[in-house]
Amino acid sequence: MNHQAKKKFGQNFLRDKNLLMKIVRESNIANQFVIEVGPGQGALTTFLATSAKKVIAYEIDESLKPILNELESKHENLEIIYQDFLTADLSLYKEDIHVVANVPYYITTPILFKLLETKNIKTASLMIQKEVCERLLASPNNKEYNALSIILQYHADASKMMDVKRHMFYPVPNVDSAVIRIVKRSKPLIEPEKEKLFIRMVKEAFTQKRKTLVNNWHQGFQVPKEELESFLVENGYSTNVRAEALTIQDFIKLTGVWKYD
Repeated sequence: MNHQAKKKFGQNFLRDKNLLMKIVRESNIANQFVIEVGPGQGALTTFLATSAKKVIAYEIDESLKPILNELESKHENLEIIYQDFLTADLSLYKEDIHVVANVPYYITTPILFKLLETKNIKTASLMIQKEVCERLLASPNNKEYNALSIILQYHADASKMMDVKRHMFYPVPNVDSAVIRIVKRSKPLIEPEKEKLFIRMVKEAFTQKRKTLVNNWHQGFQVPKEELESFLVENGYSTNVRAEALTIQDFIKLTGVWKYD
């Protein structure tokens, strides 16, 4: 079957077998329970099914059924579910989950948040836009550093597995890609009851990157600027500090002593 890639689903198919094998090998999913997001024409799926104990693949494009159903018939440990992954209830699975996916660029962020919020997902290997990968892995005082960088690195150890040139896809996208490796932390870095506050403080801090922490928090928490300035000074920070200068540990520290509702 000659499947026409659909732009509305962000379909770009990867066909280089050596690269696919490398992704599977470095994802450490041998004999594991694996979920694949967007199997497409099944190029990666084949290698996953050969290595993993079980593979559940979520595909939104039902026109791919003839290809994927044939593939499913060849692998007893493969199950294709024709559903939007973002609507799937992953709590139904009682085993530890390892995710491998060539993620459509336009839904990278919601997929990432779903992975981070699902407790039984332990690792993920995601093919994403290279620029997004660099943003996620950015460190303080880097222009790419943002709230999502901190939230990801709070939840997980993350690193870049490899770069992938655009010409390795069909159809060829306009940008290069990279595979990011995410290994969720076994223990939270902050008390569970303060995690929501931590996330909110981080998000509010980066609302407008050019503004100071005081201005962003003043707007987000409706706390007088003078009080916020005193709060920062008391804890060893300049009143003019911006969010991009703070590490995860800085935000954890400030969350721990935060005294405003």
